[in-house]
Amino acid sequence: MEYELGAENQPMDGNPFMRGPSESATYIARADCPHLSDPEWEALQRLATVIGEAAIATMLRTFSPTEQHGVALGFIVKE
Repeated sequence: MEYELGAENQPMDGNPFMRGPSESATYIARADCPHLSDPEWEALQRLATVIGEAAIATMLRTFSPTEQHGVALGFIVKE
């Protein structure tokens, strides 16, 4: 099986909400988001079950760290 070259197509870790190429076009590893606290990261994993893994991957790839904090904290508050 072949994949396009690029970091977004390479598995980076065993993160349960960012799996293989057949399941998500983008991979985000915990290590790629050191600005997020563990509770924020866990909240985003839970949010992925609501809005989808691709939406979270896109958000982590395109939003600023400040915006990412806001999404995670907003979800925590609404839980």
